Amino acid sequence: MTDPAIRLSGATIGYGDVAIVRDADLTVRRGEAVAVLGSNGSGKTTLSRGLLGLATVLGGTVEVLGAPVGRLRERGRVGYVPQRHTVSGAMPATVREVVGVGRLPRLGLFGRPGARDRAAVAEAVDAVGLADRLADPVAALSGGQQRRVLVARALAAEPELLVMDEPTAGVDAASQAALATVLARVAAAGTTLLVVTHETGPLAGVLTRAVVVDSGRLTYDGPLAGAGAAGPDCHHPDEAAQPPVRGYRLDQPRPAPDAVRLRDGSR
Repeated sequence: MTDPAIRLSGATIGYGDVAIVRDADLTVRRGEAVAVLGSNGSGKTTLSRGLLGLATVLGGTVEVLGAPVGRLRERGRVGYVPQRHTVSGAMPATVREVVGVGRLPRLGLFGRPGARDRAAVAEAVDAVGLADRLADPVAALSGGQQRRVLVARALAAEPELLVMDEPTAGVDAASQAALATVLARVAAAGTTLLVVTHETGPLAGVLTRAVVVDSGRLTYDGPLAGAGAAGPDCHHPDEAAQPPVRGYRLDQPRPAPDAVRLRDGSR
């Protein structure tokens, strides 16, 4: 438990052989609540995805909860709330069922949910203020409520580290306030928070430290209050409106303008 929650040393992260984040040094201590800021295409989402094994570590060191990224044995120790802020699917699912998926990493391949798992699901749903909607179809909820369901799904695993990508984007003020209350409780319980966001206002009472990413480089690391003057505008337009980039999946961020292509170990 003395290891930092996150440690990057000379880390280069990208997709295929394209480096998006380069030579990053970052240490996040356990229990910290950190905002990752940057303009669209700066690499901030790639940074978070690199911590989850969803982007490739092309060089340097990336460790999460004391283990090299991708080698953490108990996957439930890390929770993730993706950028897309609604739940959709061809088959109907209740709030209980969607949040229950968050317990799967704790159960293992052949584990069956028991009383503790059911309690964890109920507690997570209650934490996001949707206890009265536990048996309701997710499709019947508003976009902001669906976003809170995704947060509950991550919380159900009882993670030590919670990574969130744009948690307040596209949701109403009431849902933003509810999320801030939830995250304040989570942080107070000792969970480490890493939040990729361009709207620090709703979470200003929770996040105490900021990291600014600019063109794939970490250009600021310090108090949240000092991040505003540290780099370019951190506005993050709707990525769904961006044209697709050839060779990339639609859910991948676009590379920074000066992204570096790596081949045969050279730059």
